[in-house]
Amino acid sequence: MTQRTPPTFNIPVTREEDRFACAAEGAQIARWAGLSDRAQHELAIAIAELVSNAVRHGGGGSISIRAIHDGAQAGSGRWGVEVIVRDSGPGLDPRLVMAEEVGPKSDRSPSSSSSPRLTPRMPGQGLGVGLGAVHRLMSSVVIRSSPGVSTEITAIKWK
Repeated sequence: MTQRTPPTFNIPVTREEDRFACAAEGAQIARWAGLSDRAQHELAIAIAELVSNAVRHGGGGSISIRAIHDGAQAGSGRWGVEVIVRDSGPGLDPRLVMAEEVGPKSDRSPSSSSSPRLTPRMPGQGLGVGLGAVHRLMSSVVIRSSPGVSTEITAIKWK
């Protein structure tokens, strides 16, 4: 069996228009990883939002997109796409980041009383509508932010 080399995509993001190229590359990597058409579209939307936020609120930054595999042995496990967006903007309020940091969707079920809940917000309150959409579209999202220094968001979409 031949080993497939997972594709990667890394570029600086400095303009709002960069979101289109990044979303297209992300969808192409998702297709390579075998994600459904719906998952490819959801990933593209999330990438466009993350890039837009990095440019608008963080003054630009970088994006890294790559296919990942969680199987310990060849032929087992699942494929997914990891997206990491970094900016050097003002960072986020740590209280908001902790309230929004969630793992897999199963950890966010309404029936789980110990799980963090995403609180609906109006624009300008908390992390905004866009990052809420990213949380809903992706399998997991982790936000790391140092106020006054930078923000890094890692989002994964599994097959």
